[in-house]
Amino acid sequence: MRIVYYLPITLLLFIAIAIVPGCKKKGIDITDVTFVNRLNEEITLDLYDNGEDYATNGNLQDRIIVPANDKIVLPGENFKSGVTYYIDWYSEDYYHSNWFNDDYPVDGNRVRIQPKPGNNTYYFEPAYKGNGRKAFLKGSGTQTSWIAVGAYLYSSSIGYSNQWDVITVNERYRRITVKKDFTAEYTRKDADGNIQTSNLLFLVQQSEVPYIEFQNADGSIGGNMTGGKLPVSTVTDYSSNATDTVMALFPDNEYIFMMVRQ
Repeated sequence: MRIVYYLPITLLLFIAIAIVPGCKKKGIDITDVTFVNRLNEEITLDLYDNGEDYATNGNLQDRIIVPANDKIVLPGENFKSGVTYYIDWYSEDYYHSNWFNDDYPVDGNRVRIQPKPGNNTYYFEPAYKGNGRKAFLKGSGTQTSWIAVGAYLYSSSIGYSNQWDVITVNERYRRITVKKDFTAEYTRKDADGNIQTSNLLFLVQQSEVPYIEFQNADGSIGGNMTGGKLPVSTVTDYSSNATDTVMALFPDNEYIFMMVRQ
């Protein structure tokens, strides 16, 4: 794995002009791949050959440091035609990143790229931000595991009511592992105490409050995990950006579980 520090484009142009003052301007290579950093801070860009490597942080092809408000250009020959690559970019504190599920695109893919001549420029946008990656990946990680320590019901009249001492021991058993590849392994117990396991897809919401939404097969929302409003006797305006405790609404029930990270 190489860590590459690219000089800003403006400086490279200045050096080229100074060294070869009389040379003919070279035409633009439409196969070159450009990454544009629109943030006021340095961004790290990790490049992977496939989704499995992206999900596990394995076999890193390149790590490139992109200066604030600048861009880097990679030769098109570095990329094979028709191949899907995976990019992972993030700020030092992971508040800005492209961790977003491309299965539910809003304005184009952010993780999966397939450079094509004439259509191969990608942007690091200031709007791609939030605390989800800090909570659910601990920034640089590939997954986090959570267990239930509380359960609540909500009504508009009384707000949240504590149900932990009401539900059975089997109902209390909730475990979930949230993974970098936008899947979550959810385990629970049925009434007889048998372990049931489901794999859930989720969408990362880019918000100050850590927030992911589980997706049903038909594309509808099937629950969520969020820092959100904390469960108290009455509804409050207090919200939490804490990254070690979240509330979870799972697809198979109506309880809102308090989950702590392991």
